[in-house]
Amino acid sequence: MENEALLNKYFEQQLSEEEKVLFESLLQNDSEFAKEVAYQKNVKKAITLNEREALKQTLQSFENTKKENRNNSQFWYIAGVFLLFFGGLAWFQFTKDSPEQLYQEYYQSYPNVVAPTVRGDNERNLKSDAFYEYDSGNYEKSLYLFSKIYKEEAVDYALFYQAMSLMELKRYEDAIALFDQFKTADNNAFSPFVKWYKALSYLKLNEKEKAVLLLQELAEEENPQQSKAKELLDELG
Repeated sequence: MENEALLNKYFEQQLSEEEKVLFESLLQNDSEFAKEVAYQKNVKKAITLNEREALKQTLQSFENTKKENRNNSQFWYIAGVFLLFFGGLAWFQFTKDSPEQLYQEYYQSYPNVVAPTVRGDNERNLKSDAFYEYDSGNYEKSLYLFSKIYKEEAVDYALFYQAMSLMELKRYEDAIALFDQFKTADNNAFSPFVKWYKALSYLKLNEKEKAVLLLQELAEEENPQQSKAKELLDELG
């Protein structure tokens, strides 16, 4: 066996009993072999020391990183708690007090309950045309037609759906002006809805106090919008 192979097996601790005898004999009798063994040992020792130092530095670096990460984690955890708390508080305040948010939550288009559009109905007139445009979402046209009906007949439904068309067109001040023409004290069928949508219009215009007064009126008397009014008042708090 060549000396180099013997050396490799020695350092790999794979020598057989016979090879161990041969190795010890060479180590005692062959100076060049003995020098090579000493040299290889020193090299491997140096490598081991370097590896240990490198490993130590790596571990220290890892520990420092862990500490930094732990500190950062603690920092971000604490920061996160504050952000969640104050952010949540701000969001709560926004959702609780924002008239715009509450308007979006509570507003629903008032349906056509007067003259439902029937497909194939050949008897068209001003009233059916007005409601057809309203049901189709053509609020400019429905506004014009309901206005025309009200001028000719002065009926409550025409005034109410004019105002609703205006709300759909986001003309809230004009809608309020029409709602004001209703004599809600007479308690006709439209009265609670007039108060409700007028209150929502005020809410949209950020006139919370006026909205609250109307909602309180609805909440105090039995009507179709009573429960909704109480609910919205609680939200406005």
